[in-house]
Amino acid sequence: MQINVDTLLNTLELSGSYLCVVNIEGVFQEVSPQFEKKLGYEPQFLVNRLFTDFLHPNDMKSSKEEVNSLFNLKEPTINYENRYRCLDGSYITFSWTAVLNPNKETLYCIAKDVSQERRTQNELEHIYNALNTKTIVAITDDKGIITQANDIFCEISGYSRAELLGKNHRILNSGKHPADFFKNMWETISSGRVWAGLITNLNKNGEEYHVHTIISPSFDTLGEIKNYISIRFDVTDYIKLQRHLDKTLKILNETSSIAKIGGWELDIATNDLTWTEETFKILEYKKQPDLKLRLDQGVNTFTEEYQPIIDKAVKKAIEFGESYSLEAQVKTLSGEKKWIHTNGHANYRDGKIVTLSGTIRDIDRRKKIEEKYQIEQMISIQKSKLASLGEMSAGIAHEINNPLAIILGSASLLNKFKNNDEKFDQKVNHILKSCERISRIVNSLKKFSRSHEKRLFQNKALAEILEESMILVDSKKRKFDVKITFSCPKDVIIYCDDIEIEQVLVNLINNSLDAIQNLEEKWIRIVVEEDMDSVYLKITDSGFGIPDGLKDKLFEPFFTTKIVGEGTGLGLSISKGILEEHGASINLAPNSNKTCFIITFPKNYEKKNEDDNLLS
Repeated sequence: MQINVDTLLNTLELSGSYLCVVNIEGVFQEVSPQFEKKLGYEPQFLVNRLFTDFLHPNDMKSSKEEVNSLFNLKEPTINYENRYRCLDGSYITFSWTAVLNPNKETLYCIAKDVSQERRTQNELEHIYNALNTKTIVAITDDKGIITQANDIFCEISGYSRAELLGKNHRILNSGKHPADFFKNMWETISSGRVWAGLITNLNKNGEEYHVHTIISPSFDTLGEIKNYISIRFDVTDYIKLQRHLDKTLKILNETSSIAKIGGWELDIATNDLTWTEETFKILEYKKQPDLKLRLDQGVNTFTEEYQPIIDKAVKKAIEFGESYSLEAQVKTLSGEKKWIHTNGHANYRDGKIVTLSGTIRDIDRRKKIEEKYQIEQMISIQKSKLASLGEMSAGIAHEINNPLAIILGSASLLNKFKNNDEKFDQKVNHILKSCERISRIVNSLKKFSRSHEKRLFQNKALAEILEESMILVDSKKRKFDVKITFSCPKDVIIYCDDIEIEQVLVNLINNSLDAIQNLEEKWIRIVVEEDMDSVYLKITDSGFGIPDGLKDKLFEPFFTTKIVGEGTGLGLSISKGILEEHGASINLAPNSNKTCFIITFPKNYEKKNEDDNLLS
């Protein structure tokens, strides 16, 4: 059967590939129009020109050698990569498969754009190299047997790589953790969730070392766990320093002359509370003559979240003599929140508890550094997940595009040779609609997984962004049987990076789907309104609203109402940050008995940005 050239070109281009024909002198004889369009050139611009005129200088030598080898050895080229210059001066990386036509002394070459894959690969390699040089990295199989160990792992454990491979991590067991500790860890990761915690290990010489550990499962194409990746940070020096400081603090607290620095004392009989001058300084309260403090005033210096915790600890110390040591937040006189470490213990006289005393230590700087460190950790995990999404999307696109080409080719033939049978026509239409559906899913996934260093701001119809978001949540919506409706005028335009706004909308809709999945009434309504200055996007679901005690925490990093392992607590925080960088805002709708978020976009944001650029 003779293959129609146009059909072949269409089939190749539907699969993301382009056909080029090159003669023995290296001149383009035939070029797919889409290949020229990809590079930004007009049709037929490349024809009769040397392919070397468009190569990256660093790829010139190897490309010539590859072509010469094809003509001399007559062996096909498979997956050879080089870079071609676009009209705007940028470069695209293509993967080539080529065969020789000996009769005409020409090469039939099929190109596929792999630029995004190479960029993603390079980014992942940079991340891996950074992790590999600064952290302890190990990979185990699904049974927990070590299959890879980096140099830092070998160095800190004292074992050679040969001694570690084929073993499990029990080789490092220090005996400091109960069996339930590792049982919980294994249950967490084997269920597909990420585990993080502090582990004390023993090196080959029997010496303790401490590592902050993150273990993440890795999945195969069927969704089954294939291995586990562990990233560890050596915190031995920090732990040793902390233990030394704790020991020193205990000694100092027992010394009467030092115990008054950042100290307090409570008289059980009178409820009178005494603070040292350092305590006043830490809490930023001004010491006044003849000031009498009471226990309830001391408790009220803590934030509402920690007041019941402090109150319970003090009551247990008074009643049972139980000592306590904890970290909490206090409210300074100016209303700012500050982290402190406080402890307390009972003092006896004639066998009875007469006073409580303890210390207060300012740990605000350390806690903020720790929070920043945790945020960076979680963002790294989030980026890793997004990278996995990109890889998954590319895989889905590849798997769908192959049958897509076959379906479209078959549909074209059926349409060409169809008879007048009505059912036959219906089947043809069904095939074409299915192809369009698959194509939309593939394009949406590719777009959502795309990454770029700079934001691409442009005027965009909000309705188009909403439609793209609906495609990405469609599977989850159907799984939970949720009805989603949205109303948005076609002419509502916002100035934005549409991929980032789409990420925000997908996150909000997915949050709603998770929240209402088990309700009897399940619906989500999205309404867009506007006035002279702003565009308002409202997302309302059939849930019962957000409790008052949680509203102030919704946009804080790491806060989540989902069960452990099902939410990082970064979604709303990241969404808020994205919107703020667009000059937009997100808030809960006041006085709503349902869960309703309102996103407000400014209409003049593009003009404002231009004015800002002029000022800078």
